Amino acid sequence: MTDSPHARLLRRLQEWQFWPCAAVFYLDLHDFRTLNRLASPAVADAVIASVGSMLHEWAGRGGVAGRLWSNEFAAAKALDHPQSALDEARALRELLMKRHFAGLPAGWNLSFSIGVICAKPGSDWAQQLRQAGAACDESKRRGTNQICVHSGGNVDVRNRRINVDNVNDFRQLMSRGALTLQPQPIMEIYAPQPRLAKAEFLMRMEKNGVFMPLPSGMIESLERFGMATELDRFSCNFILSWLQEHRDNRLLPNVSINLSGRSIADGAFMYRVFNDVRGADLPRGKLTFEITETTAVEHLDVASEVIAEFRSIGVGFSLDDFGSGLCSFGYLQSLQVEEVKIDGRFVRGVADDNASEQIIRAINQVAHATGKRTVAEFVDERAKLEVLRRIGVDYAQGQLFYPTVTPEKLLELLRSDDEAGTGGGPNVTAVRKI
Repeated sequence: MTDSPHARLLRRLQEWQFWPCAAVFYLDLHDFRTLNRLASPAVADAVIASVGSMLHEWAGRGGVAGRLWSNEFAAAKALDHPQSALDEARALRELLMKRHFAGLPAGWNLSFSIGVICAKPGSDWAQQLRQAGAACDESKRRGTNQICVHSGGNVDVRNRRINVDNVNDFRQLMSRGALTLQPQPIMEIYAPQPRLAKAEFLMRMEKNGVFMPLPSGMIESLERFGMATELDRFSCNFILSWLQEHRDNRLLPNVSINLSGRSIADGAFMYRVFNDVRGADLPRGKLTFEITETTAVEHLDVASEVIAEFRSIGVGFSLDDFGSGLCSFGYLQSLQVEEVKIDGRFVRGVADDNASEQIIRAINQVAHATGKRTVAEFVDERAKLEVLRRIGVDYAQGQLFYPTVTPEKLLELLRSDDEAGTGGGPNVTAVRKI
């Protein structure tokens, strides 16, 4: 079996001898799909080949350079001192910007991102490439033709947490049967005494008999490497099975399942979910999908089509983390969701920050004006609850009421409320967020 370019380059780095230090330069070329359309695939391939040759020349006989995959490259050069790594990166940027590439459309300028990390003899090269790639991701976030040097402190925390080891760890958790979903009750807060009305199922892993959230960065890594559908598939299977097991329980009229942006945009995955839901033969209104505001905005046309298709078989939708994106109110009227969950950053400061209170008030007013209910997360103090009640928010969840509980405990709480006469047909929201 032929090695991948990534594997070949990694092997060369592992065999490479240098002293006293070196730097790895991770290069990502931008907009090659557009170049394929405006020029031709042959021109794009020629540009990639030319960049590869240029990197080999630039790294020199004592260095290492090669293509990783697609339009991403890495080069390594021996240095006298780590402080010269940034100077080298700037020289590489200047070389790329001055290079003439034949066949490019008029006015087309090659754009790219560069991530840099310093290494010592005996370094773990797989890790060095991951960290250089994370630095490259951060430089891409900053703009065009930017350079970011990984120093353990200046790369975006989200990028530092994203790595393929998290994907492998997740699959090991699945294979060991160490993953489950546990509900956190959500309270209706109209009356002076909050009433258990829903529950949000959260992803948990079992370790030594204790259930805890997934490690930091695992979900982000699954999304980065296109594996989020594996997590959503697990969540869908878990909740649909649980619903069918308790389909005769009159206390569970509605359940929601959170879906990632990757899943919403994956037509094949959503087609399978559609068939699974239809095959479960649930009563109309029994199931709700929860998607983030960012997902809805980034994939607006697709999200609207998905919502319409699933609503045709009686499935509702909830919009999570509302207020985290831009121009949020403009989408509330057009997106046919039943519920809006207010971004937790505003809820955390609502008791002592007038700006947070006014933002939540505005979200609540617009949501109600468009016929949608509102939910506030991360409610952990009585003072926050009182402000939310005064605003008129419909539901709240957080440590003030309950932590996550087992599914069996949730059913017990529902039975207790029903027997006490305080229940009224609770809904259950099932998502996999941490």
